[in-house]
Amino acid sequence: MAGALCGIVGIAVIYGAWRFACPYAAEFTTRREVGALDRRVSELQAEHRRLEQQAKLLETPEGIRIEARRLGLLKPGERSLRFMTRPQPRDAPSPTAPAPPGVLERLRAWGRRLVTEPHDPGQSRGATSAGRSAADR
Repeated sequence: MAGALCGIVGIAVIYGAWRFACPYAAEFTTRREVGALDRRVSELQAEHRRLEQQAKLLETPEGIRIEARRLGLLKPGERSLRFMTRPQPRDAPSPTAPAPPGVLERLRAWGRRLVTEPHDPGQSRGATSAGRSAADR
């Protein structure tokens, strides 16, 4: 019997705490939503001021000219010039990449190998030396 009474008292306490806390939780949520809406109102007011200034500018001849130029319109007798660059091929080396060795560099490397490596008469004509560095290849 005492256990049932404790259970009933426990449920009553939990129910009372829930009834007490619900209004405060709702107020907290409402305050958070109001803060977000206040920030949005401030953003929209700033945008409204900017748009009003733009509308006032468009009422002047200078504002109309600026907007027409932004839209790409020309005065009578004017010509539009467009400067275009030629696209580079996809396989073209980038300007920062080192250039592949040219003929002169390959001849210099071949000359260095001739001078520094001993000649082996038994070596076949097309074979390469194992002692060559990767830069000389």
